[in-house]
Amino acid sequence: MKKNLSIVMVVLLGLAWYVTLSAWIGNEKKYNDMMAEARRLEEKGLYLDAVGQYEEAKGVKGETLELEEHIADAYLAMGDYKEYRKKLNAIISAFGPVERDVVKLYEFTKENLSEDSVIDLVSGLYEKYPDSEIVTQYYDSEKGKYVERACAYERIYDFAGSYAVYEQEGKKGLLGLDGKPAVEAVYDEIGFDGKDTKSIPVRDGEDCFFINSKGYKTKAPEEAYAFIGIVSQSRIVAQKDGKYGYLDRNFKPKTEFAYEEATPISEGFGAVRKGGKWALIARSGELITDFIFDDVARNSKGLCSVNKMAAVKQGDVFFFVNEKGERISGQVYDGIKAFESDAMCAVCIGGKWGYVDQEENRRIDCVYEEAKSFTNGYAAVREKGIWGYIDENNYMAIRPVFDDAGLMTEDGVAPVCHGGTWTLLQLKVMD
Repeated sequence: MKKNLSIVMVVLLGLAWYVTLSAWIGNEKKYNDMMAEARRLEEKGLYLDAVGQYEEAKGVKGETLELEEHIADAYLAMGDYKEYRKKLNAIISAFGPVERDVVKLYEFTKENLSEDSVIDLVSGLYEKYPDSEIVTQYYDSEKGKYVERACAYERIYDFAGSYAVYEQEGKKGLLGLDGKPAVEAVYDEIGFDGKDTKSIPVRDGEDCFFINSKGYKTKAPEEAYAFIGIVSQSRIVAQKDGKYGYLDRNFKPKTEFAYEEATPISEGFGAVRKGGKWALIARSGELITDFIFDDVARNSKGLCSVNKMAAVKQGDVFFFVNEKGERISGQVYDGIKAFESDAMCAVCIGGKWGYVDQEENRRIDCVYEEAKSFTNGYAAVREKGIWGYIDENNYMAIRPVFDDAGLMTEDGVAPVCHGGTWTLLQLKVMD
């Protein structure tokens, strides 16, 4: 009995396989016939009918990459470019960034549509598929596209937040990201750190006082100072009788005025110079170190302390120290540009500039004539006397065409110079 049952099971299993195989063979033949008919229709130029055949074939095989690509190609052949792009986008969404389809979509967009459309395409693809080699390749090729604002000034300094100091006819004011003056250039000096828009220090002749971002005077010290700086950690660098010291935000002295130079306080410390040598100084006014350094690197805001590190010089070499003035560098450099943020800073070895991170890992070899520290994914570098911009992978995103170039903002704006005229660069592709 068991033997007979086993035979029956084998027969039923074989029958099931036979039915399945027969159905598969039948479907395969039906599919091949549909594909042959679609190709025949295409040869006659009946592309819309061919699309219908491909759609029917999806009922047999499902939505395969092959069928979707045939449909896209048919739309292209019939001149229905809207449906062609729509289908390619659908293919990429369904099957991922298949290289041949990404190439088709990119090349069609670049040849037939605007530059802004190309930028929108690659930006969108990169946001979804940052690990795709072909997408990254196209993104890198477009990311350096930019326009220059219709503005021209004698000098534009680096942006701090939404404003940059600019110079015109020997006077200084504040410039917005759009290239339009926010504060007219009427002052001898003006400073801004990107934070306190109500306490912007200016010097007008012999008078020093604060204004707001609309240009209105907000407060002034009772005593006369030759210079007052930004408010940083409730401390203000000021100059009186040819010497520098620190005030609080109410203009009350917090140190003696005994220094030849001083930096703003940041992260609890700054630096002061006396007798030609530099020392680190605490927010309290107490010296952290003796006057043992020959120089201290300062960034675009005048700060020596970023990431609780300072780049100092002793003799012929630069190295990093911590907030206690203790050396933390395992190596020395010919030069260091202070950190602007938590991104890489520029260092010089053997007369050439490259980049290190906060742990002093060499991220970009020292190969450039000159360089500025990274901000928002870009850094200005100089080759053969001309400035351009690299990204953090050392890709020359903006080829060297400028006589000088400043820091890149998070809005993709940077001051650049042609000859003696400064204007603003605006990236079209934003990271």
